[in-house]
Parts: sequence; C-alpha cells; structure tokens
Amino acid sequence: MLSGTLLAGCVSAQSRSAVTAGLAGTWRGWMTGPLGNAPVILTIGEDGAFQGLLFVEPQYKEIRGTISVIGARSMRYEGNDGNGRVTLHEERGQRVLRFVRDGGGGGAELTPSK
Repeated sequence: MLSGTLLAGCVSAQSRSAVTAGLAGTWRGWMTGPLGNAPVILTIGEDGAFQGLLFVEPQYKEIRGTISVIGARSMRYEGNDGNGRVTLHEERGQRVLRFVRDGGGGGAELTPSK
C-alpha cells in the first residue's frame, strides 16, 4: 500500500514539473499595481523559478519568485512583489500567462517573447 502511495506521489510530482517546464522561457507583457502600468520581462526556469525586470519609470525593479503547481488546473506564485494565482490559456492563437495578486490590486499579463 505504501509503495502505491509513493508511486502516485511521484507521478503527481512528475506531471507538476512538466507543467512548470512548459512555462520555461522568456515572457513579456504588462504589470499593473498601485504605481500604475509598466512593462515587464520575466525568465521562467523549468522548475518554476522566475526572475525579471519591471520598468517603473525612471528605473527598473527586479522581480523574483516561484510558480508552483498545486492541482490539476491550479498554479500559484510567490515572489518579492506579492503572491497570487497563475493561469495559462490560449488567446488569438497565442499563449497568455496571467498573474493575479491575492486580494486584488493588480497583476500581470504576459506572452512568450519572440
């Protein structure tokens, strides 16, 4: 029984890592927050760790964090700019990654960088 439980846990962990690996790459878009709208660029690793730059005129702000898969269709992020939900969907033939902050107050919408 224990080996079956461990195997199920391993399969689940493998599928979760496949989801974050599918996000790997560079993403560009816009972030909204208390200071307004600003362009953002993020690089996401296969493990879900991300880092990037937010341009809040006249300077850049470094953004870091991690995306975690917590269920079949559920992802969350934790970062130095807040925490919240992450969604991925297709819109007009392009993948769109959204970060929605807990409690409202902004988020980000990004597409893969070309």
